[in-house]
Amino acid sequence: MFSEIKLDQLKPDPPTWDSVYFMSACKPSAVVILFFINENKQTTLLFIKRSTTVSSHRGQIGFPGGRLEVGDLRPRDTALREAHEEVGLDLSRVRVLGAVDPLPALDGSMVIPIVAVTNTPVEDLRLNYAEVAEIYMIPLDLVLESNRREFGFNMFGCWRKSYLYDCGQISVWGLSAEILKLANFQASAR
Repeated sequence: MFSEIKLDQLKPDPPTWDSVYFMSACKPSAVVILFFINENKQTTLLFIKRSTTVSSHRGQIGFPGGRLEVGDLRPRDTALREAHEEVGLDLSRVRVLGAVDPLPALDGSMVIPIVAVTNTPVEDLRLNYAEVAEIYMIPLDLVLESNRREFGFNMFGCWRKSYLYDCGQISVWGLSAEILKLANFQASAR
């Protein structure tokens, strides 16, 4: 049962890649916000740490996902294909719940977050170490508004602001934190 979280901000799963996403010189991307429900009915989210050998986002914390490839008919296809490639996710055990509004990445490309749930045991995941160095299962309460703060940082000589979720073993910030803020997950009253 997936009842401890309210998903009020979800939009329908986009049926196709809309042409508006191709206005940037960079191909659009999709990521999956993947909720795991364990045997104790506790909800956690999957975050990955990118390997240091990939061409972009080396060592960064984020959601599984990547750029659109030939054969990806919809954003969910891209997000789930990437999750399968990166962590060996069994796609037959995934239920897509919807999507969050697209956001622009720093390169101007659009990123569509897909929200899904699985009961896959974490032990069944098989990391592709060429792409993913580690995974983190973060309890739901650490990515709620009550655990979010803002901070400033300098990147490439420009001051920027970001949200930050301190999740103990990792900190989630940047685009991943923007996605969490936009999704605005809320714990349900039990």
